[in-house]
Amino acid sequence: MKIGFAQINSIVGDFKNNAQKILLSAQKLVSEGADFAIFPEGVLSGLPLKDLTLYKKFIATAQDLLTDIAIKTPLPIIVSCPSLNNECVGVYNSAYLLENGEIKAIYNKHLLPNYGALNEPRNFDAGKDFCVVQLKDKRIGITICEDIWTLPNVPTAGRYNDCVRPLEYFSQLAENGEGVDLLVNLSASVFSDKNDMVRRKGGMLEEVSRYVKAPLAWCNLIGGNDELVFAGGSCYVDASKGVCKCLAKFKEDVVVVDTNDVSSHEGDATDFNGIADLHDALVLALKDFINKIGIKKVMLGLSGGLDSAVVAALAVEALGKDRVVGVSMPSKISSDHSKSDAVALAENLGIEFHMISIADVVDSAEATLAPLFAGRPRDVAEENIQSRSRGLLLMAISNKFGALVLTTGNKSECAVGYCTLYGDTCGGYAPICDVYKTDVYKLANYINKQAGREIVPQNTIDKPPSAELRPDQKDEDSLPPYDLFDAILRLHIDEYKSVSEIVEMGFDRAVVEDVARKVAGAEYKRTQYPIGPKVTAVAYSTDRKIPVAIKRGMQ
Repeated sequence: MKIGFAQINSIVGDFKNNAQKILLSAQKLVSEGADFAIFPEGVLSGLPLKDLTLYKKFIATAQDLLTDIAIKTPLPIIVSCPSLNNECVGVYNSAYLLENGEIKAIYNKHLLPNYGALNEPRNFDAGKDFCVVQLKDKRIGITICEDIWTLPNVPTAGRYNDCVRPLEYFSQLAENGEGVDLLVNLSASVFSDKNDMVRRKGGMLEEVSRYVKAPLAWCNLIGGNDELVFAGGSCYVDASKGVCKCLAKFKEDVVVVDTNDVSSHEGDATDFNGIADLHDALVLALKDFINKIGIKKVMLGLSGGLDSAVVAALAVEALGKDRVVGVSMPSKISSDHSKSDAVALAENLGIEFHMISIADVVDSAEATLAPLFAGRPRDVAEENIQSRSRGLLLMAISNKFGALVLTTGNKSECAVGYCTLYGDTCGGYAPICDVYKTDVYKLANYINKQAGREIVPQNTIDKPPSAELRPDQKDEDSLPPYDLFDAILRLHIDEYKSVSEIVEMGFDRAVVEDVARKVAGAEYKRTQYPIGPKVTAVAYSTDRKIPVAIKRGMQ
């Protein structure tokens, strides 16, 4: 067989553009000799759909275009989009075989993930019937994403209704001598630093292929949509040879795989590559978010610190230097090195740059508040006037020129509320909100190494981090050293470990209790934070669902 893989980037709700991409990919693949082609989950509608499934016109538009695609496609294709459940008012997540101008087969996804960033049972009904189709004298089984994430004796986070699961069905067919010649899986697997194991040699996809005793063609979605990043990296897996052919990660790829001419574990695209993959995921997410919502430019405050430097560098990689504006807003407290580092960064990136002092704005606000604050010592209230003055200026410039403000906070500081509401938290997109501070340092070094020159100023990387809201302030005045801080946060947030469990692992109780207390106290800030890409196992916006009004210490 010659299988066409069309790993393409869809825009949610842009049916016309998505349909055109499907047909262009089909034309390319048929010209390269493909017998049929497969596409990712949700390719026609885009993903995630969330409550768009509640709009009947949305579903009807998808169905109308399916008929048109079926007529125009030059070869059999298996595509995916939602369909109406005619037995009730619900919606299925469906796959379609389009061939010879007709919809030849429909498969409705059985297993609907309801954990982490996904809650498909809210918007979809579970399918009941399995699907085996005949193409080129081959029996081909069709599944969608989660349907193959349920190997026997392997723990899963999903909680599904009692039913025969797709893998059990196809395994039983094989046991009865009626197995399929190929299992197809249309996927939209969400990227994180923990889920790339599925494609590695010896990973889940190889186990699936062996279990059903058939090769597996896994076509994964590519692109960023809101908080979710889909990494692509589609692959063909042979039950005996393992992973044989992989498509590119973090970019579109349209490839024909000849199943008679594949070798074991071809290439290295299956391997998770730490900071490189994190970097590519962040660039893709930012590029797609800005372009898909139609924004021409982005802007951000350049403090001379690490976070804003890394976000600016990512923005230039994603959008180009002509679409990024940096604004330095020093106060009376700002150090000379912070100002010079901001200037150096802007020059290294070649971006438009402005320096605007906030001294007069801060003085005016403090004078206005002086009668009310009389007799009280200076504290964080006055310190935060600086941050909120910067937020005021950034949003004013954004309104005037139509540039979206990028929020530059990282996951570590967001965890404990080490940020100012309506100050450095303002903006429309937060590119590194799910990146721990220790990884922000790694990103800075990676960016410089890849560029072969200094992009992020070395002084920015080397100097102690500081919010510079009071003289001689350092982050470690309020927080543990970041290596220790992030280690505790990863356990408490990503692995849901309690204080006592973390202490039992050898961490100091006083430090752990202080971190956990601050995490609990900052929940209300995180609920107001701009969205940004999920790149770890547990992102605040998509995965972590903790009430704001709770008895403290319950975690």
